[in-house]
Amino acid sequence: MNRIFIAFIAISIGSCQGSSSSSTNNSLWAFSPKNNQGSFDNACQPLLFSYQDLLKGVQARDTTYLYGAAKNLVLLTDSFPILNNSTDTVLNNNIKQGLVNISAEVQGLLFENSWPEIYKSTNMISIQLIHLLGEAGYKKQSIYIFTTPSDLQEDGLNWFGFIKMARDPYHPTNKEVVVAQQILQEN
Repeated sequence: MNRIFIAFIAISIGSCQGSSSSSTNNSLWAFSPKNNQGSFDNACQPLLFSYQDLLKGVQARDTTYLYGAAKNLVLLTDSFPILNNSTDTVLNNNIKQGLVNISAEVQGLLFENSWPEIYKSTNMISIQLIHLLGEAGYKKQSIYIFTTPSDLQEDGLNWFGFIKMARDPYHPTNKEVVVAQQILQEN
């Protein structure tokens, strides 16, 4: 009986020590290729370019540029063309809700004054966008997902881009290029 109990404890401790960031991120977004619509992919382009502008503001630590990009992103999410796929109303509703979530996160960013809080808000915007793109089966270009360790978030800070290697926007003094940990379309 004692041997079974010791084996159970050893297995429990071993499973608790494994890294959870990959499994956590996999629960935050998933790629659904069956949901892909070319019209959605095309309509997303201005949204994605505005998000990249937001990251430029974070990396430059320029709040004027950052808030301008954030305001533009709110306008784009609020005026996103309504794409109705009559065969799947649940997907349509999820996309609409995803856009509302992104808009709310970006509006929250506009109220932040400190860089740690701006980083947290940018992380949430990134997660919401990745989730939306994954759920909609976005295929127009590869989405490379990066995660950087941070004291601000247990699972690190996330962002994405269109190329496999990029500078970390959350650590602007670090000039080293980092490699993406995931590709959304391979998830």
